[in-house]
Amino acid sequence: MMNISIIVLAQAVSDKTIIIDKTVISESTIRLERVTNKSGYDIEIITRNGTELRSPFKIRKGESHPFNIECTRVQANPIGQGAANGGGGTIWNEKKTSAEWGKLQKSKETTNFKKIEKNIEIETEKTQNEKQNVSNTTTAKRKKIVDGETVVVSFIQKLDKDSYWSTSSIDKDVETINRHILSIKNWTDKEAYINNNNLIDYIKSEGRKIDDFKEKIIDTTEDFISFYDGYIIESDFDYKDSIINILEERISRREMAIQNLNETIDSLEDGRGFDITKLNQETLINIGAIVFVILILIIWFSIMAKRKKNKRKQINIQQTSTNDASPAIVVRRKTTSILKKQSLEDVIDNKAYLKIECADFCNDSAVRRMYIKNTCIKDIYNMYADDLRNPDNPKEDGCMVLGRWVHDDHTNEYYVSLEEIVRPGDDAVFQEYELNFGGKIKLRVAEKLRKLRRDTNLQYDLTCWVHSHPGLGVFFSNSDTSVQMQLKHPSHPNFLTAIVVDILTPQQELGIFTFKHDSSINSRNDLKKMYSLEELHKWAVESDRNTYKAEDYYNVLSKAEYVSDNCQGIQLNNGAIIDISSITTEENTGLVGWIHGYKTHSRGKNEYVVNTVSNVENNTDNDLLGCLIVGTHCSIPSIRKAITDYSHRIKFVIFYSIKDETITTIPMIDTQLSMDEKYYSEEKLEDLKIWTRRKR
Repeated sequence: MMNISIIVLAQAVSDKTIIIDKTVISESTIRLERVTNKSGYDIEIITRNGTELRSPFKIRKGESHPFNIECTRVQANPIGQGAANGGGGTIWNEKKTSAEWGKLQKSKETTNFKKIEKNIEIETEKTQNEKQNVSNTTTAKRKKIVDGETVVVSFIQKLDKDSYWSTSSIDKDVETINRHILSIKNWTDKEAYINNNNLIDYIKSEGRKIDDFKEKIIDTTEDFISFYDGYIIESDFDYKDSIINILEERISRREMAIQNLNETIDSLEDGRGFDITKLNQETLINIGAIVFVILILIIWFSIMAKRKKNKRKQINIQQTSTNDASPAIVVRRKTTSILKKQSLEDVIDNKAYLKIECADFCNDSAVRRMYIKNTCIKDIYNMYADDLRNPDNPKEDGCMVLGRWVHDDHTNEYYVSLEEIVRPGDDAVFQEYELNFGGKIKLRVAEKLRKLRRDTNLQYDLTCWVHSHPGLGVFFSNSDTSVQMQLKHPSHPNFLTAIVVDILTPQQELGIFTFKHDSSINSRNDLKKMYSLEELHKWAVESDRNTYKAEDYYNVLSKAEYVSDNCQGIQLNNGAIIDISSITTEENTGLVGWIHGYKTHSRGKNEYVVNTVSNVENNTDNDLLGCLIVGTHCSIPSIRKAITDYSHRIKFVIFYSIKDETITTIPMIDTQLSMDEKYYSEEKLEDLKIWTRRKR
């Protein structure tokens, strides 16, 4: 107990509890102006001026007293119990005075130097420009320096006090919306619930509010940064972009929640919200009776079919025995060109396919409807990317498109899909007014068709061909007609379509040409509508993101002990894993690849979907998400140095260890590489490759 008491008393007379107000007047002397006693004891103050020791002065606990005397040392001793147990101490001495005096002298020297420097600057000013430069230099010296990270943190703190932008406000609104969605799904009279809670008006109101705040994101950012006009902001990342990203992420949470509510209500209007409890008992009985009759009929037909099959088998056996006696045996040659199933069942309601009614762009078409896959549109768009970068030297370019078709016997019309493009070989000739696909493309098309038919057991064919008319406009020339007639199917010629693009128009104007019912081809004059490859590409990119399915991706962040809301998961598809495997087999180390994909949301938290990993920084279809780094061991300082130029743009880093053959996924938190290993996740690359083989 005695030891504890001594410690407490010693703390009671420290310079943290006995506060002195003073002015340093020389290297060894101060002017003591006031002493404040914040300890838990009454104290006595003893001052010394050189060898002169002054009488003690008592100050009660919690009180202060003015002195206004010169001294070299100040000592404080507790009175009463404190005096009995010791605990007194010096709270100011000559050493502290000397240190303070040195700082003051240095400050004065600096001030004097600045005055002299200013006078020299004024005297040596020659022109108005020189005056302005000196003024700017002087202003810069006066400005305080603040770190970019401090600015971002300060902005987040400010947001969290805002009634609309704060995370607590967003969480509350999202929770309310989710409660509405759950109630709609569970409510018997769904329409009444929607009307009673004015949800339609609520969605419209919130939508307008979201749009308003979206438009103000840049202004909000600039207004906040304007508070630092008197500062020099030093930062190794783009703090403005970070602030904008924070605002966009927060507004996207509100937008996603409203969108989910709207889709829930829309599903009721589409009939998906049908409630079986609304059926009366009599209706249910009638349905049950109909089902029972259907089951009886199915059983009867099955029995009859089995009897006919057995009967045919007996006839075949008899015919075989008869033929064995005949010397004329016919042997049919086995062929590899087996016709597969003609079907578009998986395409009709698939959101990954853009549905185009041919009646929208022409009056007479043997093709009634086209389904164009989003990846096909992106491939066509990317095919012309190089030409767009070099508009001064345009040349025609093109490809073949493979897909499926179904024929409607009643209307003699076709339904066609466009799914995979095939680029020409190196023998193709594409000049400004010349289009020659060469001979190698035939082999490429044949090989691709064999693979598609084998993998899917569906009948794929050449359903379209694409070429450009750079700067010439969209039309179907005599040469184009000749190519169309050469490429058409021998027994079903009219399902073949053609696409012509003028890539030098602002929106990359696109026309679709089809056979008419009389087997002639639509001309430019027959087209009543044009499309935009630019707009089709935007749809394709968005559609590809909306068709994301978690089961088709591997979350390489799944083994992390902790995950942040800004990086809940990192999903890799087959192609991305194969890309990583291919890049890491090379002997390069350091930053070897860029990871591209897009951000999605899962339960209001960010996930990143990776589509490609390559040695190209820019990608037309996807955003830059992260960097791939290769080395012997995972060194955070080395990784941070490698990504210096990208830290403000990326969301995570994937590190591959040559030694362990593992990949470590490291998320970025507030534009900084996470230092906490509990946020890391590690996977054997071989395990990922095995997963891709199973998915295939």
